[in-house]
Amino acid sequence: MRDVRIRFSKTGKARYISHLDMTRCFARAFFRTGIPLWFTEGFNPRPYMTFTSPLTLGAESVAEALDIRLEDETMTDEEVARLLDEALPPDLHILKAAPPVQKMNAIRASRYRITVEPGTHTADALCEAFRAIAERDHLPVEKSGKKGKHKVMKTIDLAEYLDELSVDTDDEGRVVLLVTLPSSPQFGINPRLLLDKFLKEAGEEPVRVRMVREALYCEDGVLFE
Repeated sequence: MRDVRIRFSKTGKARYISHLDMTRCFARAFFRTGIPLWFTEGFNPRPYMTFTSPLTLGAESVAEALDIRLEDETMTDEEVARLLDEALPPDLHILKAAPPVQKMNAIRASRYRITVEPGTHTADALCEAFRAIAERDHLPVEKSGKKGKHKVMKTIDLAEYLDELSVDTDDEGRVVLLVTLPSSPQFGINPRLLLDKFLKEAGEEPVRVRMVREALYCEDGVLFE
């Protein structure tokens, strides 16, 4: 047996596939390809698949990762990538397959590109508004979490997590936020939470929004591979 890390993108219409449906989608794709996955033991054996932290529904990514374990060590990474890419639906694409470097639970942060097409503001005005909001000492928001089996709401201060945030405009009259947010098994911040706060404070109703996860990081800004 050997472990393989599959890096893939999730764009276009695939951004509306939930995390649960994503696991089903990949399980079916593996079944169609005949790639010999190792199955967990016990009363309910399942193919060994471990994904990165779920994306918010509607967000895209060019940095997703999936760990699998192969029964057949003779199958090459290139063969796994090719077969799986051919079996997946449109807008899910395999970028590469290779041995894992860090453990999946080593992920601590995600970098996002958030593009906003203004509705009520000009791009320059919205850009300045977002910059002013980002410089505030406090940006309290309500974040959902769990306490045991129960869902609870708690208040966090987004201002504590905006050290790596830039705001600018692009050539098409849109506002672009580049932000790195916590994304660990213990604590994560949904980019939608940040965007909704900024839009509310700026009094903006955008025409269109696009969120893309561009990279994953471990401790000290080390790129997850």
